[in-house]
Amino acid sequence: MEPLAKLEWHEGVLKASSPNLPPLAWTRPADLAEARLEIEPPVASLALEDGKDLLTAAFAVVPFVREPLPKPSFGPGVTPAASEAFLVFTGQNASSQRADAFRVMRGEPEDFVVCARRYKDVWKAAAFAVEPTALTFRFEDLYLQLPKTAPRYEDYIVEVVRDPNSKDTPEAQAAGMVRETITGVPPDARIRLELQRGGGFTLTFWPVAAVH
Repeated sequence: MEPLAKLEWHEGVLKASSPNLPPLAWTRPADLAEARLEIEPPVASLALEDGKDLLTAAFAVVPFVREPLPKPSFGPGVTPAASEAFLVFTGQNASSQRADAFRVMRGEPEDFVVCARRYKDVWKAAAFAVEPTALTFRFEDLYLQLPKTAPRYEDYIVEVVRDPNSKDTPEAQAAGMVRETITGVPPDARIRLELQRGGGFTLTFWPVAAVH
């Protein structure tokens, strides 16, 4: 994946340079991944061969192009769960529903991204990474930033899509992706998942019980 902008770190600041850009800098890299600067014409394709391509696209391609983005194609170095996570990042996971909010919570340009989209009262979170790693998703970070008028819930069902690990069945490992459901999840939940190289996960938080 060829980047549209050159990124470099300098004294804790992430700087982006491009022939079509004024000087831009971010002290929080996730702010760049969330941006839509729209300085380039639409890209013709997004061919993502591995985790490095996912991160290059997230930080040095997607923020700099005009929407709509083309549907990406994924190579063998991207796990099925990471493919789904990247579609959440670009907003291409729901063909007929536009997200009410999008937030990149954490991320490093050469390492990983954690993001989330809200569809009314449902949150869909996603993460993908270059190297094998473990990431913790803190749902309370989203919950605490809900608008004051938004409904509050004390119980969620979470649908998980993740990379398989050594504890999973041989069938799950052969499939390359695990889908499972967690019930009774509180709003202060923290969910820790292991990612493979070029791997990822998605978490869909369905509200069950409203706070009285």
